[in-house]
Amino acid sequence: MAVELKVNVINQLKLLRQSTFKDIYCFLDEDVQNAQRAKATEVKVTVDRWGEGTVTIENNGNVLTNPQALFSIAESDWDEEVRNSENPFGMGFFSNITVSNLINVHSGNTYITFDVEDMISTNNTEIKVEEIDEYYDGFKLILRNFDFDTASDYEIQERVEILGKYIHELNIFYNGELVEEKDLTEGDGSKYQFSVDDENCKGWIALGNNYSWGNNVNVFYKGRLVAPLEGLPYLKGDLHVSDRTLNLTSPDRKDIIKDEKLNVFKKIIREYVEKYCTSLLINGEENIDDYASCFGYYVNKKNVKNSIRFMTFKSKSEDDIKYLKGIAIARGENKDINSFTGYEIYLKKDAAKQNEQIVNEVTVNPKLQTAPEEASGRVYHEASYSHSDGYVEVPEIKQEDLTKKRGSLIIDSAEPTFFIGFNEVEQYEYKLNIAKHYDLKIIVSRNNVETSILKSMKESDNVLHISELKEEVLVRGYLSNTELSTKENRALMIFDMISRILGFDHNVFAIGDLMVTKSVSVESIGVEEEMVEPNIVVLKDELNDKVYVDRSIINKNKLRNDTDANLDIFDYQFILANFKEMMKQVALVAGISPNDCEVKVLDILGNCA
Repeated sequence: MAVELKVNVINQLKLLRQSTFKDIYCFLDEDVQNAQRAKATEVKVTVDRWGEGTVTIENNGNVLTNPQALFSIAESDWDEEVRNSENPFGMGFFSNITVSNLINVHSGNTYITFDVEDMISTNNTEIKVEEIDEYYDGFKLILRNFDFDTASDYEIQERVEILGKYIHELNIFYNGELVEEKDLTEGDGSKYQFSVDDENCKGWIALGNNYSWGNNVNVFYKGRLVAPLEGLPYLKGDLHVSDRTLNLTSPDRKDIIKDEKLNVFKKIIREYVEKYCTSLLINGEENIDDYASCFGYYVNKKNVKNSIRFMTFKSKSEDDIKYLKGIAIARGENKDINSFTGYEIYLKKDAAKQNEQIVNEVTVNPKLQTAPEEASGRVYHEASYSHSDGYVEVPEIKQEDLTKKRGSLIIDSAEPTFFIGFNEVEQYEYKLNIAKHYDLKIIVSRNNVETSILKSMKESDNVLHISELKEEVLVRGYLSNTELSTKENRALMIFDMISRILGFDHNVFAIGDLMVTKSVSVESIGVEEEMVEPNIVVLKDELNDKVYVDRSIINKNKLRNDTDANLDIFDYQFILANFKEMMKQVALVAGISPNDCEVKVLDILGNCA
């Protein structure tokens, strides 16, 4: 007994309407593709939502000669060239029934009515074909009762514009207007984008500043959208592939088969993105903080760290330190200065203002024959670095020039290198003096990506954040030979009187041979130093609230050689000779200003005299 394979046409129609075509707008792609196969040179898409509720798609290609082929699944009537180059499956026309239940076709003298709704309800598979007098030179498709709730006119326009943008062998019109063509690698004007043009694909990719930009790299085949390329976060773009690059699903080529070809292709795209991001970093791109997560995702920090020309400053250089401190001052005036380029613009604009002032002087001083030359390369920039000026003409700053001037590739891991973010220069300005003292290199990070890379270099390259540059100073005082001469005892007696005047219940002064040492420790660079400070001759003892005075500074020439409590003129002269230094040091213990100490002591002594 022989069994035949049979197809229930009505059920097949239902299936085609409901689930065969993944992309609801693929009918546009299929109809344009059919126009290409028919050797058309133009396609016109006309949407009449609020009138007859139709979408009309017409082309000037070959006239339909075999209506049966149009409605035969898995068969096609295309010429041999099309069959060999495209392997047409013969199902594209049926994508139209997903959005329309009443379709008219007019080609040559043939007029076809394809009433899907009636066919399903009556189980009658006959399609009405008429020969009419009116001749249409091409192929016109009218989709009536169009389901605009499922396929909006806005999305239709967007898809037609995509088709017109990338299918260059056709002029495609939407509601009478020619859709603008674009080069496959042109892109959409994103801030950071690059082109791809090799044997795998042709197109463009742009960086995004949030993870959800993933799945926005669209794959195209013969100018028609296939599907987003999944697994590439932070990116968007359009990539045009061939049959050799990826395997696409049949019949509509509206999805990518998940196989090894896809894995290899995505790996290639990631390599392109990594190379592009790396080039931006190497070239010193500053304003990429909003894209830091994208760079962090695609850039190999270990590979890129030895290629970036970091902005390195030598702390022993007066010019370098002046430049960095200038940044701190400038940011104190204008927080919007957040890059080296911004700072250079600030400097150039200030210089330009000074030039203008000099030019004004030239007009009133006949002795000056020439004015200073204007700064070259002027451009307009926004108000971010010019306060309220709106757009201000300033000298152009080229980032590559800055990098060449101060960039450095070499990091000697034997000696620590410290880094600081550009926006931290003001906060850590005081650290620059420490760096200068120890002749340290300072890298100023231009963006958060560089900061992240520099942080990762702590263990491998001995790169530390400037906050780790801590100088701990411990001062110790040693008072020896405290056995006093008679004159020194008289001086100590006077010091005791002054202590009482200031409200102390004991003498806060002690006299002897004072030796002061200073221990300096900078753990991050392995510095341990101890030195004698010969210039420190008075020292406060925090623990005992005492002021140690080195006997060498006491002017006791005219003091009496006794300890009689009655004061004479020479005692007052002694007080005045040492007054300023005494008040300065005793103020540390008293917790008031030296000036207040002076006033209080002079007032009492004046009344006593």
